[in-house]
Amino acid sequence: VPLVMADIIDVGIANNDQNYILSRGLILVALAVIGYLFALICQYYASVTSQSVGTKLREDMYHQINRYDHHNLDKLNAPTLVTRLVNDVVQIQLAIAMTIRLTSRAPFIMLGSLFLAFLISGPLALIFVCGAVILAIVMLLITIVSMPYFNRVQQKLDQISLIVRENLNGIRVIRAFDNDDYEQQRFDKSNQDFANYSKKLFKIMTMTQPIFYMLMNIAGLLIYWTASHLIANGSLEIGQLVAFMDYLFHAMFSIMLF
Repeated sequence: VPLVMADIIDVGIANNDQNYILSRGLILVALAVIGYLFALICQYYASVTSQSVGTKLREDMYHQINRYDHHNLDKLNAPTLVTRLVNDVVQIQLAIAMTIRLTSRAPFIMLGSLFLAFLISGPLALIFVCGAVILAIVMLLITIVSMPYFNRVQQKLDQISLIVRENLNGIRVIRAFDNDDYEQQRFDKSNQDFANYSKKLFKIMTMTQPIFYMLMNIAGLLIYWTASHLIANGSLEIGQLVAFMDYLFHAMFSIMLF
């Protein structure tokens, strides 16, 4: 699509050739329709696959839990097992769906955009590569820092499930010994811990978007500055620069997504 747009700008608009612009415009419409159809197929199979895996996984886990001996059941208490069956399986379903829909095509978009960027301009592509490498390193660091928080959030969720289950099962005993306030405080503390770790995790994760746009803008500034000299000496066209910036965005967004 960016290459077709470059042709429209550099050939059609530059020469005021309306027929050329119309013909290339129809190609863009055709590409959009084809992309939409492939997206529908991808979404369908992502949904079917993720739901099928979730269904089979829950079924197998349920049968496995029923075969546990007392030692296993003491080690893995009921709230933990419920969380595994419900919350964790949903997370796996989402991961599979996202992998099929987005993550699996990210490397192809990165490599394809890089290849086409080099075809347009080697000097600009070097800036492209530097920006992509820096972004990949930053995203990796954010992922490494956030992983312990993911584990703690999971542990706190298990703890909340444990407290709720104990309170529901022992509600008569709790009321008989007038222990409502203690159990309320216990739940509130666990719930607050879960919220605090979740906030810390999301604060780390929300750094990705501003960092992405900051690096995009810095790379864009360097590319525009370099491109101005290339356009001045006739080695680059305006349409090619537009296409190049489009490839830069797609490649760096794919890195962040991946």
